[in-house]
Amino acid sequence: MKEIKCSGCQKLFAESKLTAFDDEMWCDECLSECTTICEDCGERIYTDDATYTVDERPICDRCYNENYFYCERCDRVYYYEHRVGDVCEWCSEDEDGGLPSKMPNDKRYYFRSRRDLPVGVEIEAEGGDYLAVYNELTPKGFGVEKDGSLANGIEVQVPASNNGNTEKLVKEACSAMKKHGFGISKRCGLHIHIEFPSRKRTIKKLLLTAYACEPVLYAVNPASRKDNSFCRPLASAFKIGEILSAKPEQIDKLFYSKRNSSTSEHALKIYKMHKWNDCRYFGFNLHSLFYRNTIEFRYHAGTMAPEKIISWINLLKSILLYVRYEYDQGEVLDLIEQPTMSAKLKHLGRMLKLDKALNSYFLNRYIRFNKALCAA
Repeated sequence: MKEIKCSGCQKLFAESKLTAFDDEMWCDECLSECTTICEDCGERIYTDDATYTVDERPICDRCYNENYFYCERCDRVYYYEHRVGDVCEWCSEDEDGGLPSKMPNDKRYYFRSRRDLPVGVEIEAEGGDYLAVYNELTPKGFGVEKDGSLANGIEVQVPASNNGNTEKLVKEACSAMKKHGFGISKRCGLHIHIEFPSRKRTIKKLLLTAYACEPVLYAVNPASRKDNSFCRPLASAFKIGEILSAKPEQIDKLFYSKRNSSTSEHALKIYKMHKWNDCRYFGFNLHSLFYRNTIEFRYHAGTMAPEKIISWINLLKSILLYVRYEYDQGEVLDLIEQPTMSAKLKHLGRMLKLDKALNSYFLNRYIRFNKALCAA
């Protein structure tokens, strides 16, 4: 009878006494020591790769990403229905002076689409009646939570939406916030999350295009955004040559290396599982793609003007659709090489095939925030 070495202990066993796992053969003892079964889907995984829930149940990465979250306050993993803001419901009871918070219902207005990309919006504001906004918006699927970086701050989260829903939801959120006394200060930001499929095929193109577009994105916003530690420029950390020379499968390591001391395979895996990584504070937040499959854009100044938010969303969606369907590296490098900001604006408009209204809107914003340059 044919004998085969166990991949764990290296002892010889009859083939019939071994079990195949991960393209290797294992004896029962080594299989029991080195692997476990995901209690959600039944898949066998290495014990070191398992995540353990609050009740010590081992789960695989796929099930974790689909159904669970990590509460950084109590350092435990919970089923997603127990999430309140960024913590579990038990930890949330003691924060914010008892004020409630709620995550958005990201399934209510969402339709999976590769061309009509689903969008989520985070609107920050200060100084109003938190409970009034909470009571008005959360029954409709909005998320609402306190923002500790602001003075009496609120963050309203417009749920992931497309299929004609986004504009309606943005208007509803802004109307409720204004009605209940909230306003905008320089501390406030506007964050846009856009679902982006096909990560492996496009991730290098995505980072290079964001790097090229970024000067324009800052130029159509107040100067305070570029000097803001919560939306740092990619150009402050990356050189164009290192993006061009990196292989697509190395982009995650390159990205996390800018704000983390370790980029081992284990460290990268941990970074991608948790929301709170310092790399999330680039204006172009690629960490969000690894953490929850959305690109987050943090460049825009705070606003509760629906028309500004919708125009910004349309520009950002155009960038992502360009990367997915129209990408031309020569065009992207030409954008980087344009000698003036007005030339970059024109080149970007042609590259993305922006309509006349959107081109005019962003040209006017550039003129508004760069009057001295435009006058010269």
